[in-house]
Amino acid sequence: MSTEIELKLLIPPFRLNSFKQNLMKSEPCAHQHAFLGNTYYDTADKFFAQHQMGLRVRKENQQITLTLKTKGNTIGGLHIRPEYNLPQQNESPNLAQLVEDYDLEPGWKNLALQPIFATDFERETFLIRTALSADIATEIEVAIDQGKIIAGDKQAEICEVEFELKQGNIADLLNYVRALGLENGMRLSAISKAQRGYALAENYQPKVQNWLDKWRDFLNFAQGEGNFSQKLTALFQLEQNLIEETFALGQAYFAEDFLRTVERIGAFFNLYHFYTENGKLLENAFHQQGLNDTLKTDWLALVESSQQCLAECKQLITQHSERKNNAEVIAQLFDFLQSAFYLQRMLNLISLTYLETHFVANLEEKNG
Repeated sequence: MSTEIELKLLIPPFRLNSFKQNLMKSEPCAHQHAFLGNTYYDTADKFFAQHQMGLRVRKENQQITLTLKTKGNTIGGLHIRPEYNLPQQNESPNLAQLVEDYDLEPGWKNLALQPIFATDFERETFLIRTALSADIATEIEVAIDQGKIIAGDKQAEICEVEFELKQGNIADLLNYVRALGLENGMRLSAISKAQRGYALAENYQPKVQNWLDKWRDFLNFAQGEGNFSQKLTALFQLEQNLIEETFALGQAYFAEDFLRTVERIGAFFNLYHFYTENGKLLENAFHQQGLNDTLKTDWLALVESSQQCLAECKQLITQHSERKNNAEVIAQLFDFLQSAFYLQRMLNLISLTYLETHFVANLEEKNG
């Protein structure tokens, strides 16, 4: 069993060439091309999907591997999850052998599997070795994937970049990505290829959540007991869920209805307004917990970006009120959420939520 740590970005095809040019400035020590054919298996009642796991058979060149990815944690576009790998002689999943080799749940041996969907894509990998930390060399594999998810007669495009941490610290991974020449059109993705595949196979239609109710729930939680780390993590999760749902629904959904546009911009407004209005209070929580200077710097950057986000929302609200043009305003919101500025904001949030959580945990452990 190994733990996969990777950061995923969605990238439009027209940005790939300039992204590669920026990547080459890191002077990769290895560069490879491969075609990956993947078939995902599950039971008729979607046992693995229900438990937030993915079971796939991958064929790469002449090598065939069975992989089980378990739930793990997802923080924005940062995925941290255990995975189990088993080399195979053919493309039929040998789940019984995987269970036996890794001492997994014995009952899984009897599961009746069937193919659910496939992900076929070209992968171009770059291996980056750099000393971002004083104590250990950092090794990051950057993979550019282009291809399709296929479920019956339905298809969806794959065009994404994965940064997998092979050696080093998560802080090094985040710092490396933040230092790249990130461009407009890119954004973090908390949705895996497997999740997208299941959604396509089942013709899943995203459901619109009541963000006023969700916001009230968060405010009640924020005013209650609990440490700063938990509250910040909940706030980040709220923002990431709002972004993912917005893109899943698509521009056309909002463009056809005035009230939908008003409510969506209002949901983002509430979020940025909270950061701005509570900046000093939350900063004091940092001081009380004795957090390090790097995290304080990230926090100040987040407050500043929130002020800019709030100003952008106010401008969109004014424009929408004056022109009554849903499509125009929603298009601008989508562009803003995919801007290099916003991507840097979300990377700062990952740094704050993940690294601050572990800093506090280590501090509490040290203090007994």
